[in-house]
Amino acid sequence: MRASRATRVSSLAVVVCAAVATWFAPAASAEVVDVTVVPGLGGGPTTPYGAGCTYLVVAKTAASSEPGVSIVDFNRASTFFPQELIWDTINPYYVSPVILGHAFTLWTPTAPGEHSLMAYQTSAGGPIDTVTVNPGVPFGPGCIVAP
Repeated sequence: MRASRATRVSSLAVVVCAAVATWFAPAASAEVVDVTVVPGLGGGPTTPYGAGCTYLVVAKTAASSEPGVSIVDFNRASTFFPQELIWDTINPYYVSPVILGHAFTLWTPTAPGEHSLMAYQTSAGGPIDTVTVNPGVPFGPGCIVAP
């Protein structure tokens, strides 16, 4: 009789522990839901991006705590700070940290044309923001963009 009661109690304990572990387990990676290139101060609403000028890229995740986000420019005519500095000198697998659901990097397009920036966490990819970059000259806190 004792063996069967011990078996029932231990079975119940296993089921309860499994249910609690499932209930409080962290959710799977939520991925990047949006990427935005913030326009600079010197451009207008029609041509806000200039080559040689630096812009803030913001990637938003669905969850506030994610492991990290990578941001790339398909055009490849650009630089990212601090990503490229860290990739080249410290860690070749660096990704931008996620702070309260957002990852940030500074992006400097080095050539005019269409630039498509993608933010992602897995090989499945992520959202893309495509912007047109015109010739530009950095000027103080902004940029003088040629029409």
